[in-house]
Amino acid sequence: MTLQQLQDLTAVLAHGGFRSAARALSVSQAGLTKSIARLEEECGFNLLERSDRGVALTAKGEAFLPYAQAVVGECDRARQWIRNIGKQPVRHVALGVSIEPSLRLAPSVLVDFRRSMPNVTVHVAQASPSELLVRLRDNSVELAVMRLPERENMDDMRVEVLYQAPAAIVARKGHPYASARAVSDLLEAEWVVVGDPARPSMDDASIHDLFVTQRLGTPRIAAVADSVFGAVSMLMETDCVARLPRAILHHPLASGVLAEVEVGEQVSHDIGLVQRTGRRQVREAQVLGSMLKSFARVQPALAASRTARSRR
Repeated sequence: MTLQQLQDLTAVLAHGGFRSAARALSVSQAGLTKSIARLEEECGFNLLERSDRGVALTAKGEAFLPYAQAVVGECDRARQWIRNIGKQPVRHVALGVSIEPSLRLAPSVLVDFRRSMPNVTVHVAQASPSELLVRLRDNSVELAVMRLPERENMDDMRVEVLYQAPAAIVARKGHPYASARAVSDLLEAEWVVVGDPARPSMDDASIHDLFVTQRLGTPRIAAVADSVFGAVSMLMETDCVARLPRAILHHPLASGVLAEVEVGEQVSHDIGLVQRTGRRQVREAQVLGSMLKSFARVQPALAASRTARSRR
């Protein structure tokens, strides 16, 4: 297995086929085909399915792709580092966040981080936990603060639990299911979930345990939104429901518009700081990670203080 073969594989997928990839790389289509064939021969299984409509990954190819992308990505980063030796580097940190931290933790920490490092840009990517793990593995984010998924292999990650965040089923005020008191009352409800619309099998973990563990069948997914604010917009205009962090009910965007459907089978999720094991963090990422952990420790006391002041 060579770096060139992995680069050829990712190029074929990026360009949608052998002919387009060969044209973009200025190589022969035959040579590109042989490169992928040798890679598949070494793997012992097919990575791609060929058809008149182009190419698509096999199931094993889907599992293999993140590793190939990680290797190619690290090589690209090494080349970029070599090119930038002697130049003033662009200082930035790529942070991934799932819904709850994007509402409560990240905004507060980023204000303090900017005061501490005003010349560093933070690139924030909000995505589902499954998608954030993909981005950690392909090095497109350096660290992530996210809901810790229960059904994902995280053996290659360093995980530090920060706090627990309660979830809630939410809907617009005056919703027909507003009086529901059990998940079984929501069997006919249509749901909005937050995830990657291109990967629909990875988007329903937030309600999976509500239905499957109680043997209620499969929830009816009406829409997949790629951001929490897209989901809120749908909830405001439809009769859909969603399972979101309870913190959304206090956000200015949703306060007074959305309400909780108070079913009894709610749980809290662990929110954690996740980094890829063995990856050396730049100083800026180390500082941001430390600030996220520090703020998570003091957050309960700050919340209790705000609650006490509001009751006076």
